[in-house]
Amino acid sequence: MKMGASEVGGRAHNYRLIFSQIWEKIGERLLLAQTPEAVVQAFDETAYRGEFEALASLILRVLREPDFPKRDSEAQTNFLAESLAARGTLTPRSSRDICARERAKQRARSPHKIIRHEYYIECECGYKGPARDNACRKCGAEIPQSLGTIMGLGFR
Repeated sequence: MKMGASEVGGRAHNYRLIFSQIWEKIGERLLLAQTPEAVVQAFDETAYRGEFEALASLILRVLREPDFPKRDSEAQTNFLAESLAARGTLTPRSSRDICARERAKQRARSPHKIIRHEYYIECECGYKGPARDNACRKCGAEIPQSLGTIMGLGFR
């Protein structure tokens, strides 16, 4: 099963949120776990046992990696979340690499948002020029939704 980078990045984000909420409850037991069964038991008191039960051996493998952060709980949760995001279809290292690339894409995006768009129109009333708020500036006739669909422009 092929998994997209945005899916891995999104799942890592969700796992980071989950782990940040439950780490105080499970963190110590998870770090001390020696078997997949002990990993599953760490999740027993949470609502997420079903989510992570199938990943118990992968979680144990990630916790034993030499690069796993030793002290900072936030770094531990982020490392674990990103390592598990591909759910074992990729190596934990590859999963973290994908997450790093997705974060870089997010940082590269403009912080600004389009608040209005305009199109050049020719209206039956004779007006030719840019539309304002998807309507003719002279008579107010709205650009029909079907016009964008027919022409393949996908307005709205």
